[in-house]
Amino acid sequence: MKGIVFDIDDTLYCRQDMLVQAAESVLEVKVPDWREFISIFYEKSDINMAALESGEISTREINGWRYNETFRILGLPYKQEDGCLSADAYLELQSHMFLSEDMKKVLDRFASDPEIKLAILTAGESKHQWHKVDMLGLDKWFDRTNIIVTGDTDYSKPDVRLCRMFEEKLGLKPDDLWMIGDNYDKDITGALDSGWHSIWINRRTLPAPERRPDYEVLTDKELTDLLLTDFF
Repeated sequence: MKGIVFDIDDTLYCRQDMLVQAAESVLEVKVPDWREFISIFYEKSDINMAALESGEISTREINGWRYNETFRILGLPYKQEDGCLSADAYLELQSHMFLSEDMKKVLDRFASDPEIKLAILTAGESKHQWHKVDMLGLDKWFDRTNIIVTGDTDYSKPDVRLCRMFEEKLGLKPDDLWMIGDNYDKDITGALDSGWHSIWINRRTLPAPERRPDYEVLTDKELTDLLLTDFF
């Protein structure tokens, strides 16, 4: 028996295009380098995460701040309210988010295998993350009791206690569990510290860390190809 724990954002679905598109629609300019934009936005995403998970700050407020910080660093012309307006535009785009057909095939295969248990570990505000679960129709493949949103707990990624919660939920040993995520510091570090296996989706082509995951992929296609052909 194996357990596979997925992150949601930029793992089960890709949000990068939506983040940039929302900013461009509000600022009415073309972002010159979308990779640099995403890199800065994601760097800022690790700040104030604990406050977001505890409900001290809303998803709209923190995303608005992230947008304005990204605009400032890139030298893009913006007004203070543009951050929250971009957050609103991004939320509207998210209402149309979907899983790729290849990811659906992966989940269909795993969900039909009696030797595999599927789960989700996602960071963020409880209501916002559960809304994504519903919007993406993840109930088709994941039992809701096997989904943990950090905003519903006292812990933040990469706290190993989150991994221990899954070991208890799924009744599996660390060596039987896999974490799949895009954030090395949050997803992969937690897995490595817990004795789990891991697959890192290195979308930003960051330098190779000293502690390596079992697999590293760069794109959605590489991930689904790995899961459909070479995994296990």
